[in-house]
Amino acid sequence: MFSRNLALIIGINNYTKGISPLNTAVNDAKKLAEILRTKHDYEVWECLDEVATLSKFNKFLSHTLPELVTENDRLLFYFAGHGVALNG
Repeated sequence: MFSRNLALIIGINNYTKGISPLNTAVNDAKKLAEILRTKHDYEVWECLDEVATLSKFNKFLSHTLPELVTENDRLLFYFAGHGVALNG
């Protein structure tokens, strides 16, 4: 049995450096966050568009999560946006 249900939900529509924008990634992320909160009792961190920077994501992974998440918590990670293979 889990102590808490936690979710990090990231949705990015708007990109820079010539990457074409998406139309539904942010809406998909918001909708999933709403469902997790209302129907599945999740505590949700939402990170959308310009707020979803690599530095904030790295800080969240290295500082916030280790301070808040325990071994009895369930953690869900969801990303809606473009993907790129590096060194693949």
